[in-house]
Parts: sequence; structure tokens; C-alpha cells
Amino acid sequence: MWRPLLICGLILGFSGIYAQSTMTSKKDIDPKAKSLLDKLKKQYDSYKTMEVKFELTMEFPNQPAEVQKGSVIQDGKKFNVKMNDQEIYSDGKTNWVYLKKNKEVQISNVDENDGDMLSPKQMLRLYEKGNYVYAVVEERTENGKQVADIEFKPLDKKSEYSKMRLTVDKNANKMLSLRIFSKDGSRYTLKVNDIIPNKTYEPGIFTFNPKAYPGVHIEDLRID
Repeated sequence: MWRPLLICGLILGFSGIYAQSTMTSKKDIDPKAKSLLDKLKKQYDSYKTMEVKFELTMEFPNQPAEVQKGSVIQDGKKFNVKMNDQEIYSDGKTNWVYLKKNKEVQISNVDENDGDMLSPKQMLRLYEKGNYVYAVVEERTENGKQVADIEFKPLDKKSEYSKMRLTVDKNANKMLSLRIFSKDGSRYTLKVNDIIPNKTYEPGIFTFNPKAYPGVHIEDLRID
């Protein structure tokens, strides 16, 4: 479900080759990258709520690229995701995934170990779990902004992902984009268009209301 927000891919010249050949263990973690990530995480963790508006580009081998716009709202462990083809609701205990084309909603219990259901803040905690080695591979000026590219490589050779790259505005302390590519050749690019902190949201925004979607099929996958 959250996988599209965690996958993208683009190998950028020499820096990508360099990172892939040298980032092989935890000892290769770049202190500069960790400092940037700690600063970004501290700021995002200070928000009581956070709304992220994004654009997601999905690329699969031998298929035209697909672009979707969407938004994510998070309040603690609760979140709401809206995209062109699906909506995801989570109240911290239950997940609802509404597949618009199929007119079906799938209900499941929240599993915090499920990497596909990461919330925005959880995405930033990936670097703390020790599953990735990471480093700043490029710093540059882009549209007047001082940005840094932080590249992640999974330590698990069985990982389905080859690499991730997070682009950060260093002065504004904001995430600009997240790019991850899979070993199967699929590529996803998540561009952050806006971040709105500390708004107040009604609790109902984090649960699926079947009355608002007449005719929807409910597939309850929960195991009691």
C-alpha cells in the first residue's frame, strides 16, 4: 500500500557508482548525512500533525510512466492517504484500503512491522533501524536552494530495493523528493510539493465511511 511512496529510481552518474561500490557496511555511514537526517527528523517529529502534498511518478519496464498527485495527512499513528486510484485510512488500529477502480475496500489490522504501511514520519526513521548504509553523495544549488542528496543502500542483499535517494533542502530543513528503485527495474519518484504542519483534523478523516461510497464491496482481512 505504502510501497509506491517508498519506491523510485534514478542512477545519477559517478556519485551513484561510487556509493554503490563503497557503501557496504554500517561503518560506511556518513556522519554528515546522519546530521542532516537527525535535523530533519527532529523538525518533523515536533509537528503534532502533518499534511504532505505530493506528486508520484511510477515507471515500469516497457510501460509508459504514470503520474499521480496525492496527499498524506498524519496525526500520531493515524493517517489518511488520497491518490488517483486509491485511498488509505488508518486510525492506528485498523487500516482501510479503498481501491477506486474495483469499488472495493480491504480492511486489515495495523501491523507496525509491515514496511508497506509506513506513515510519513516512519519513512524518516528507516535510517535509525540499522538496515541501511547512507551517505551524502552530492551537494549543489538547485533553483536557488542549497540541496543535498543522501543515498541509502540496503545491507540485506535479499532486499527488493537496490537504492534510495533522499533530496533535502539544507537551509529550509525540508524533504524535497524521495527516489527509490527496485531490482526488477521499476522506478518511483516522490516529489514533495508542500508540507503543512499542525492543522487540526476531525477524527473521522482517518476512518473509512462505507455510507459515503454506496455499492462498495467490503473485504475484511482481519484475523481475530
